[in-house]
Amino acid sequence: MRPAPFIARWQSGPVVAGAFQARLQLDDEALFAGHYPGAPILPGSFLVEALLQAASGALGGDVHLEEIVSCRFHSPLLPGDEVLAAFQLKETGAGRTLVEGTASGRAPAATLTMVLSPVPDAREDAPSLAPSWDDAARGARLLDTAFIHGALPHRPPALLVDSGLVLDLPGRGLALLARKAVTLEEPCYGSVVGSSDLRFPRSLIIESFCQACGLLRVSQTPAGEQAQADLAKVRVVAKLAKMRFWGDAVAGDLLEHRIRITARTPDGAVFSGQTVVAGRVILDVGRVVAAAAKL
Repeated sequence: MRPAPFIARWQSGPVVAGAFQARLQLDDEALFAGHYPGAPILPGSFLVEALLQAASGALGGDVHLEEIVSCRFHSPLLPGDEVLAAFQLKETGAGRTLVEGTASGRAPAATLTMVLSPVPDAREDAPSLAPSWDDAARGARLLDTAFIHGALPHRPPALLVDSGLVLDLPGRGLALLARKAVTLEEPCYGSVVGSSDLRFPRSLIIESFCQACGLLRVSQTPAGEQAQADLAKVRVVAKLAKMRFWGDAVAGDLLEHRIRITARTPDGAVFSGQTVVAGRVILDVGRVVAAAAKL
């Protein structure tokens, strides 16, 4: 169950002293559907997923994304591009592997450092119940479908946020509670009919979280400034750091992204937060950096 069948498309070389290279042709239009209409680029989460799958193949089996230590996106990948990726694999103990990777298309596209584990995470130091935001949600500002479609350039099936509430947290300022219902209608479940494994790809949880960050940024931008910005640039994710998974979501779950802005830049912002399912934290996010870019 993946958001795209990358593994079959990789052409990988041999692993020598923990290093290998691989090539991927981005010739499947479905990878770009809804991201973005009129100016298609590969979602950053799909590139993370592609690199994860290439590393998984080199390690000889299915692995799980445990943590993105850091990921920086340098330039977009377009339909028809060929991706050249280089990897270095380092065992860190307890079955975990540190993966350092770079990806290039027409120009350097991304650098990524991530930790992969062979089994789902079930650590004693994992966060348990998340504090309730119910009290803060009373009187919150609703971001409905119309607002979301106006704020984000994403369209189905790439759009992964259903609704949002702008909250005023006592002592902490404005924050966003964004929700995404995971259903069996998601494209990533198209090839798993009859399977008992209905985990939602972790890369898509990241994508949904990052889209919610965009909603929070736009919700705090005056309408005139937003309209002017829309004419020139689109806000994209430039960097991810310290994204640690503690569990999974499955079909039927409701993702709740809890997000705050920790810093602002002239053309973007820095975000942090958590993703919660049924009151339990499944993802801690140290930093998402968003910036404006011409497509």
